[in-house]
Amino acid sequence: MSRGQTAKLALTALAQDSRGVSLIEFAISLPFLILLFTGSFQLSDAVAANRKVTMAARTIADLTSQYTVVSDSDLDTILNASQQVMAPYAVKDATMTVTLVKTDLLYRSTVDWSEGKNTSGLRPGTAFNLPVAIKQPGTSLIVAQVVYAYKPTFGMAYIGTIPLAETIIMSPRGSSTINHS
Repeated sequence: MSRGQTAKLALTALAQDSRGVSLIEFAISLPFLILLFTGSFQLSDAVAANRKVTMAARTIADLTSQYTVVSDSDLDTILNASQQVMAPYAVKDATMTVTLVKTDLLYRSTVDWSEGKNTSGLRPGTAFNLPVAIKQPGTSLIVAQVVYAYKPTFGMAYIGTIPLAETIIMSPRGSSTINHS
């Protein structure tokens, strides 16, 4: 057999050999699979963080609405308890505010009192924009707001910080208003 025939037979055998095809296909698809996995993880983590923000705002409004008179220490306790709802996410990246908004007989809504965690509360007497559908003259409403700066685990340089926010509005349960002492 000549050298040319041997080379031709070797190339023919190599062309018919399919043992390495799976490895090559895997090597080509691996970067896509890693991207798909990390993207899915990141998306589910962001959804979980958004859910925690909603639950924290709900907790603030729900706990506050059960009082008839509230003190600064009561509000600190409520806001601290709501920070526990945010676990395992960093509470230093979350601002929480609880506000009592009163609407007068002329449909003007103003802040009666407000307390914040990682932020200052709203100034009493300032105007507050309530949705028209729930604005009733002579009423008081609890407004709980949570804003969280979500930082992705992967791809922070590409995605950046994602702001998550939730506002929950509830009526006081035990009385028509909640006084601050």
